[in-house]
Amino acid sequence: MVTTALYVLLSSHSYASIVVLNGLTHVYSGNAGDRIEGELILMNTTDLPQQITFKLNDVIFSCETNRFFTDTVSHKQSSLPWFQGSLMDKVLLPKEQFVYKYSIQIPKDQSLKGTYWSALMIEATKPVKEEQLTTNIQLDTKIRYAIGLITNVNQKENVNIDFEAISLNEDIDTVKSLKIGISNTSLFMEGVQLSLEIYDSKGFKVGERKSKREMVFPGACQQYELDISDLEKGEYECILTADSRKEFIGTNINLSVQ
Repeated sequence: MVTTALYVLLSSHSYASIVVLNGLTHVYSGNAGDRIEGELILMNTTDLPQQITFKLNDVIFSCETNRFFTDTVSHKQSSLPWFQGSLMDKVLLPKEQFVYKYSIQIPKDQSLKGTYWSALMIEATKPVKEEQLTTNIQLDTKIRYAIGLITNVNQKENVNIDFEAISLNEDIDTVKSLKIGISNTSLFMEGVQLSLEIYDSKGFKVGERKSKREMVFPGACQQYELDISDLEKGEYECILTADSRKEFIGTNINLSVQ
């Protein structure tokens, strides 16, 4: 019996035998009618041939659910019809490096404005050798990469992000964190970073936290978590700011740590 194990890699490109050398997110900018050329650089790092398959998916974002990949449901910001490239199967020889070329053709529609996106899925398998687990069971491992293809069309507008929800998370393992939701109601994707300044009851600054800069897609939300486990019990005044493209929003938080 052959059992297939499938892994989806969304934020790392060095876990598997097939390595994406130039990243999992590709962001482009253009105007109506432009043709954008792109490429992926793949390498088989093993001593065995590896088969790779290319497919296209839409990616759905919202404030209610996690993102998901689909080949049956689309959305108004999809760039999937713009993609031009060979959706093929290919075998990479041991240590072989392969450049996959594609293009994105923005329609000649001057009304287009905003961020449009799709995902190029790369599935890698071993066509020659399978790892023997027992005399009856073999493991045929598949690794799937989701390559984000993001296209900003025409002139960007002002940043329009906001805080959705802020809550304190405390569990029995004494891990304390501040959970923050950020929404984006503009037409363009924003790269948002959070900063938290923490002051004690006497007004002295006792800490500062910064998040990674995360992508917040149009009409969707992104959840952030800032670790405050090292804060002692007490009352704190905090200043929380979010920035994208050097534009800032902020809010004050009264934080009670028990």
